[in-house]
Amino acid sequence: MTKKDKQAPVTPQKDGETTPRRKDGETMRAPSTGEALNKRQLSKREREARQKRLVITLAAITAAAVLLVLAFGFYQEYVAKPSAPIAVVNGKSISTRDYQAMVRYQRFQLSSTIAQWQNQLSLLDPTAEDQEFLVQYIQQQIESLQNSQVTLATDVLDNMIEDELIRQEASKRSVTVTETELEEEVEQQFGYIRNPPTPTPVPITATVGITLTPTPTEAPMTIDEFQQNYNQYVVALRKYDISETTFRRLFESGLYRTKIEEALAAEVPLTAAHVHVRHILVQTEDEANKVVERLKAGEDFAALAKELSQDTSNNEQGGDLGWFPRGQMVTEFEDAAFALQPGETSAPVQTSYGYHIIQLIERDENRLLDETMLEQKKSTALDDWLTVQRASEVVKSYWSSDMVPEAE
Repeated sequence: MTKKDKQAPVTPQKDGETTPRRKDGETMRAPSTGEALNKRQLSKREREARQKRLVITLAAITAAAVLLVLAFGFYQEYVAKPSAPIAVVNGKSISTRDYQAMVRYQRFQLSSTIAQWQNQLSLLDPTAEDQEFLVQYIQQQIESLQNSQVTLATDVLDNMIEDELIRQEASKRSVTVTETELEEEVEQQFGYIRNPPTPTPVPITATVGITLTPTPTEAPMTIDEFQQNYNQYVVALRKYDISETTFRRLFESGLYRTKIEEALAAEVPLTAAHVHVRHILVQTEDEANKVVERLKAGEDFAALAKELSQDTSNNEQGGDLGWFPRGQMVTEFEDAAFALQPGETSAPVQTSYGYHIIQLIERDENRLLDETMLEQKKSTALDDWLTVQRASEVVKSYWSSDMVPEAE
């Protein structure tokens, strides 16, 4: 069978037919020119539609990506960063948002105070002799306030950490600040006294027998005046993005501080370890070594102190400093003195005053504090407690200069 024989058979044409037929009888014909063109146009439209859908899809994806980046940036700048802790105290976070609000408030307060002092200064005559002292005083106040602007950012954080430590201690002790206490504190700071004391009649002289009731130099502030002043101040704060809550929290923190300060002061022990020492003060290490050599040779300590010590407040008493607890002398001197036993003499001890040779006369581990020292320890009880707490691991700071809000 030839290649020609293998081709599909064609149904014979009927008389008059010019178009070949398939075996199944259907007419076999080539597509017309118009039909072929329509198919090409349809195919082109489909390609164009697909391309258009692709462009739209890519544009939508791009727009979504841009919106996502913008949303992330907005979240980082206005949600994540402000909410991020600038410090953590015993697991309690201090947010960057609260820190920045407090910085803005303290800047506002500082600039207002400086402006007030400058206004007072402008009313004085710097050339008048009777105003010279007052002018100098006000200038010093202004300079001090301006210098405090340099450390304001870190000072604010330190104060916020201390406030949180105090609040947590207050919670442990069940110490609270009531709303009434807070309201009265705010009122007093604005000059409004809810229950002013009644003036007490006092005699002019013991012989005349006439009494007068003193009157205030100015009329007390009324509740309406207080409300007006308070509301005006709150409005002024809003210009600096400072909320009333932030403002009132400062007064609340002050009340907590006072209460914890009183509680710690009441717990100061009435007794403490004391030492009774005498010393010889000289200026050089060589002089001190020579004093030690003479003491080792058997010379009397008190006699050498009277002869050689440059501490004129006690050299005539043989260098006797009397009894004292820790916290009264410079650290190097105290450490050396408390390390001695009765009758022992130290090696030369260097301090900012010079070189000391210290002799311990006696010591008492439970001696009653004198009134002056007791009051001093009570007044520093809160600061001493805060120093210990700040140095502990419960406080973690994440502060950096970029967290400080820009000045207005």
